Amino acid sequence: MNWFVEHLHRDGTVLARLPVTETAFGIGRALDNALVLNDPHCAGYHAQLRVAQDGSAELHDLGSRNGISPQRGKRQSSYAVTSDAIYSLGGSHIRIRNSAWPLAPELVLSRVPMWPLAVLALALVLAHGAWTVWLNDLSDKTPPYLYALSGIAGGLCVWSAMYALLGRILTGVDRFFTHLLIASCAYLGATLLDNGLQLLAFASAWLWPMRISSYLMVFVLALTVRAHLRVADPRHWPKLRWAVAAVVVLSIIVPLAQRWLSEHRLTGIQTLGVIEHPALRLAPPEPIAGFIASGAQLKRRADQDVRRDDGDEGDDEDDD
Repeated sequence: MNWFVEHLHRDGTVLARLPVTETAFGIGRALDNALVLNDPHCAGYHAQLRVAQDGSAELHDLGSRNGISPQRGKRQSSYAVTSDAIYSLGGSHIRIRNSAWPLAPELVLSRVPMWPLAVLALALVLAHGAWTVWLNDLSDKTPPYLYALSGIAGGLCVWSAMYALLGRILTGVDRFFTHLLIASCAYLGATLLDNGLQLLAFASAWLWPMRISSYLMVFVLALTVRAHLRVADPRHWPKLRWAVAAVVVLSIIVPLAQRWLSEHRLTGIQTLGVIEHPALRLAPPEPIAGFIASGAQLKRRADQDVRRDDGDEGDDEDDD
């Protein structure tokens, strides 16, 4: 049973791993320590790992100003080492491990190539883009397929290349096709969700599916960024996820608050702008008389709002 002290980077990477060969293992800035920390926030003789005859170990603070801070729990002057917990000594991090402790199971190395799946997903995206261009084009000329499809493909490739470059810088591996697969699947998922909400709104004569559509798209974008960051930089992801969550919350709350301050309502969608096949409609048809009556009622409300606004402007002019 042997003890080891690991000097860790902030992201958890092991910078150095030293065996404990004596009963007292010194840690600090002084050069005669067993582990020398080049950290101005550490004392010359900051801490000492003491190994007893029965094989147990304790980490002691040697009277340093910044002390020893565990990752979890209260700060103390000494700690009985029973697990591979991380301790902070000034601005440095160490972990103490025992060779008798069980190791984490071996991770399975994936041998599935990503490029066929990425190419297939991109082909589905381009097929959907071509279908959309064909449906929306009403001219006699051939639709501009090349412009539209090259723009979609170029956008997805540039988006994926940015995360691949981030992964190359931080971890040394780009995984471009994995990022392309994520981006293509996100595009297809967002398209399917938007079309589904439009269909639900038309079939049920409800406005709420369209009113929440933009906010659901924000969540889809957030999940996409989450997947990209976990692939590009898995070590920093536990900290980055809070930043992603904050951006998502702000991107939803800020537009809602601004629209409420400007228009006193939470959404700009007041009518359905989608026309689907009548067979897809689930709501009962509106009788002509009821439609005319609701239109007249809407006109009266609009006239009242206009008169009220004109009256408010007149009061303001009288005050001036």
